[in-house]
Amino acid sequence: MQSVADFAPIVAERLLLRPFVVEEARVIVAYRRDPAVARFQGWGVVDPGEIERDLEAMRTRTPCDVPGPWFQLAVVSRATRGIVGDVGVRVLAEEPDAAEIGYTIAPAHQGQGYGTEAVSALCDWLLGPRALARVIAVVDGRNAPSIAVAENAGFHRIALVETRHTGAPTALLTYERRQSRAVP
Repeated sequence: MQSVADFAPIVAERLLLRPFVVEEARVIVAYRRDPAVARFQGWGVVDPGEIERDLEAMRTRTPCDVPGPWFQLAVVSRATRGIVGDVGVRVLAEEPDAAEIGYTIAPAHQGQGYGTEAVSALCDWLLGPRALARVIAVVDGRNAPSIAVAENAGFHRIALVETRHTGAPTALLTYERRQSRAVP
């Protein structure tokens, strides 16, 4: 099994997607604790120790090397080298040629196209060099910016499930982006 040292960062126009280092846990905690960010997420209380343990566990593998566990990549500005958010990815255990992604952009960096750029670059890698057949994203129906990211990154909605999240009624929207196949 490879480690994060073997993973070449994913390069986008303005961004770099690379594994986090444990010392960056405080950066994740800072923006994930923001109520405007946490409102639509499924992670509950953000514990710095838990984030550090998760990042440490990821050091022994690379994104998508085994089905099941999530792998978080830092979304880094190429201009400033600062972290603007993160993207998570996991290969589906029940469907090993598919992955689920999640994405979070820190409030100070929202509205600048970083989410769309990061998600597009990750999907290009997953559906290109990684050779997966499809990528899904599940989005809270109240989160218009996240819906826009998915749609602007080439996803299409395939399901809607009425539910409750953080105590309020909502719909969970499942989006999908498939590998494009050249037609002979």
